[in-house]
Amino acid sequence: METRSFPVDGSASLPLLVSGSIPARFRHGFSTRAGGVSAAPYHSLNLGGKWGDSPENVGENRRRLLLASGARAMYAVCQVHGTRAVRVTAGDDPETVKGVEADGLCSDGAGLGLSVHVADCVPVLIADPRTGACAALHAGWRGTVAGVAEAGVAALVGNFGCRPRDLRVALGPCIGPCCFDVGLPVVDAFEAAWPDAHAAGVVVETPGFQPRIDLRQCLRLQLQEAGVLPEHIDASSDCTHCDPAGRFYSFRRSGRLTGQLAGFIVVPGGS
Repeated sequence: METRSFPVDGSASLPLLVSGSIPARFRHGFSTRAGGVSAAPYHSLNLGGKWGDSPENVGENRRRLLLASGARAMYAVCQVHGTRAVRVTAGDDPETVKGVEADGLCSDGAGLGLSVHVADCVPVLIADPRTGACAALHAGWRGTVAGVAEAGVAALVGNFGCRPRDLRVALGPCIGPCCFDVGLPVVDAFEAAWPDAHAAGVVVETPGFQPRIDLRQCLRLQLQEAGVLPEHIDASSDCTHCDPAGRFYSFRRSGRLTGQLAGFIVVPGGS
């Protein structure tokens, strides 16, 4: 993935990470902490309103993201660490959709933006160059175990007639296996879902240390099981917890004194 700057107001711009796996006509990106107005400890582009930042700052940051995205409207849902992906259409009110409990959105409505918010979980963007449909998914460890990636692919297939082999996927910055140490109940959950979790590199064990989980590797396997071609999956190597430049928010590192990042994708057309 590479960092590109997208214009917002006047000469100002917003840096976003973009994936070469997603076709260029799908405007998309993964935000960093840079380019916003929030004060410490949320500085600066906090896009989440759940942990104490002022609504005015969050609103301005979201406005900047909307401008950078080029979308006519940006949609998000009330994320609950599940697998549901809701379909968004041009007539839907973003405020109403924001109250829907789900962990994904899908659409083929020209110019509509789909977004998920994270602070260690994996933002997943999916594009279909054949139909023009796309999806954004929020994948924490619970949603990953439950099959959120496969559910997102199924939503695209069921709603828009997408073919899994055509899909292009980008997995954004998240907590990496370097830092995501977990207890035995979490390991047991992954092993129950994937009996070969150790051999596949989903559960990483080092003598003398707690087990660790590689969420992106697990999502890769899920996507491939759902029919997505391995060469169509791009995954960031950035860890939100230990990034040396401190570019990302991390709930595990900072607790509730943190903000949230966003991953977004825009349905082509409508501009």
